[in-house]
Amino acid sequence: MKSEKLYIKAPQKIGFKAFAVIAYILLFAIQRLPALSIEAAELRDVSENFSVSSLALGNFIKFFDYFAVPVGGGAISIIVIAAVALVLGLVVLALSLFPYRRVQVVNFVLSVLGTLVSVALAILITVFVPLWNADGALSDILGFSAHYIITWLPAVLFMFGTIFIYAYAKMPSYRLSDGRFFKTLLNALAPKNFTSTFKKRDNTEALFRATVPLKQKKYATMSEPASIKKARKESAKRRGKMDYTQVLDEFEATDKKLSKLQMAVNRREHAERIANRSVESENRALLNKKKKRTSARTSAGAAQRRASAPVDNRARALEIAKLKAKHAEEVAGRNKEIY
Repeated sequence: MKSEKLYIKAPQKIGFKAFAVIAYILLFAIQRLPALSIEAAELRDVSENFSVSSLALGNFIKFFDYFAVPVGGGAISIIVIAAVALVLGLVVLALSLFPYRRVQVVNFVLSVLGTLVSVALAILITVFVPLWNADGALSDILGFSAHYIITWLPAVLFMFGTIFIYAYAKMPSYRLSDGRFFKTLLNALAPKNFTSTFKKRDNTEALFRATVPLKQKKYATMSEPASIKKARKESAKRRGKMDYTQVLDEFEATDKKLSKLQMAVNRREHAERIANRSVESENRALLNKKKKRTSARTSAGAAQRRASAPVDNRARALEIAKLKAKHAEEVAGRNKEIY
């Protein structure tokens, strides 16, 4: 009778690559949120909000051309860098879906480059927006404002994606069900293993699994389901008290795919198991009876020896005393004959 383990399959497949893909999806969403807003001071109902995507697609220049205003200093650099950041974000998101290690190494390099470009874009927007607000020619017509939190979020998400893509390239077989998440991540990010990333074979994961015992989890969720935990406790209480016929009936009721031959084999094994248990109990009973008999005999013999020991000792002492007296009489008789 075999008992199958119950697994929750979906969370077990989550590894470092899943976290990287989530970070890059959020990056694509953040790049479409408005980070820079420009309003016309003369026409109060004319305003425009610019995201990284709208900057990269040239809407920034179209807004300036609409009012026939020269583009401010650094605007061209912001447009070009925004286009590069948008392209890199889409590329790394597409490459993250592939399982090949060499692809993920290339993805790691592109992610590092995207992080640097996003940081440069955030710095340029942070620096030039206050300068545009202070420029007299532009401030009379246009008003500028920047949401700096959204401006820096692409750089942060690029950094998270880079970390997890690098960890996946170092340890592609790791899953959450293996446990020791932070210890595995720190081992993957260790500087001593960086050079092996660009080699044909990277043995970082093999060395880590050989030295650090992973905590295998039966259930990949954060906590064991309450229903399964309750059933496990109840089965632990009933362990050793359940009848084998009840177990067999439950097994036959749950497993309906068994054929008649398999059911007959299971019944025969069950009967043999019960017969063997009864024979073992009878043998133990006979053995206990023999032990009791031998122990009773040995205890009776010891009691007899203890009871007869003083009598024997007294008889022996009497015989020795008689011999000593007889020997003394003989010596005394010989002395009389001499004198």
